[in-house]
Amino acid sequence: MNQNAQPTPPSYPQTLRSAFRSLFNRERWAPVPRQSLFLLSALPLALTVPVLMIVLVSVGAGSAILGIGIVLLLSGAALARWFGALEIQRLTWAGAVAIEPPSWPDTKGQTWSQRVRSVLLDGHQWSYIAHSGLYLALGTFTGSLALVWIAAILNGATRWVWNGWAVMLSQEMADPVAWWPTLWSPPPAIHGPLTILAYSVLGAAAAAGLPWFTRTLVALHDRIARVFLGRYSPEELDAQMAGLRKSRQSGVAAEGRTLRKLERDLHDGPQQQLLRLQLDLAAAQRKLGSDPKGAADLLAEAGRRSALTLDELRNLVRGIAPPILQDRGLPAALQALAERNPIPTTVSTALDPEIEIAPAVQQGIYFVVAELLANTTKHSRASLVAINCRTESNGQSIAVNIIDDGVGGARMVPGHGLAGIAERVEGLGGQFIVDSPPDGPTSAKLRIPARLS
Repeated sequence: MNQNAQPTPPSYPQTLRSAFRSLFNRERWAPVPRQSLFLLSALPLALTVPVLMIVLVSVGAGSAILGIGIVLLLSGAALARWFGALEIQRLTWAGAVAIEPPSWPDTKGQTWSQRVRSVLLDGHQWSYIAHSGLYLALGTFTGSLALVWIAAILNGATRWVWNGWAVMLSQEMADPVAWWPTLWSPPPAIHGPLTILAYSVLGAAAAAGLPWFTRTLVALHDRIARVFLGRYSPEELDAQMAGLRKSRQSGVAAEGRTLRKLERDLHDGPQQQLLRLQLDLAAAQRKLGSDPKGAADLLAEAGRRSALTLDELRNLVRGIAPPILQDRGLPAALQALAERNPIPTTVSTALDPEIEIAPAVQQGIYFVVAELLANTTKHSRASLVAINCRTESNGQSIAVNIIDDGVGGARMVPGHGLAGIAERVEGLGGQFIVDSPPDGPTSAKLRIPARLS
């Protein structure tokens, strides 16, 4: 084999097919409608909210010595904060990664002057005011550019319909070179078709570049919003550390609760059975000489009791490390739980096979689902339960939703079942939400990272 041989370059048809697949890729075009609406709406927003905010802040600052000036200034600050929160929601809707808003000062119980100072001396508040002022230029620029770009696409697509009614200046009609600056001036008979062709080519080029265009401008909005509207780096670190502390405390509490439950199950089940087995064997040993039939009955009872004890131990071991979870994975383990549940239960799974789920996460999901099904059997009076387990669109989390058609009314009470489940989920760095109106249905949702950090 010749090691110096160069790889064969792809042929022209292959390159062309690859270009077409890239051009019409569904993932490339999926966010375009929302991003386009985001950019088009930026223009009217830029011409209204920032202008009003600038007027309120400037007039309020200029007349701050009067009482009305403080009111105007605070109104402008509140408007800037609202507009910043709106921009964060719009960016998330357009497909950007969610921005974590800052923690605003709590003004409850403060006097009027204390509230004014806490608002006007807060750095985030002035960042939001600066963002609103900057948005006057940013939104006008991106919104106008988006409007022109989309108008070029629509013009190219519809020019052939209304080209005959297009109004042109007399000089442009008399001098085709103004439209076609070449050495050759087209005859008037083909000037119209050539104009339609030129606009169509321009519109097609704008349409082909629309995904890149919208993505770039939305990214510009997102970058500026993260600078002005997001948390500062020390605050993000503090929030992460607080989350880690809470997760660790929840994990320790859940582990202690599990150990106490295991100890209670061992004491109430196998330990009592083994003690009774020991007494039966001692009694049988005493009766071997005087009452062989009675000793045989006691040995038979001891054999039956040993089988029951073995079954209980197997159930406890299955609760610690279910074999089906290790051998066949999470979908099969959830299906096994559904089959053992007294209430008819359906399971649907959509896990990305390319996402590796940590064993601790799989085991945590299994135990949480098992506890929720047990609670449903005891309290819900449901006739049907549905389990849905899927990989989140970000590819980093596993979402599980359990719904039953029972009577509802489930609540998280400290020290009880649902609170223990929440602690277990938080110990894995996840979130647990229960929605259970009085008349049902009950929905329990948990979202856990696929890999533990």
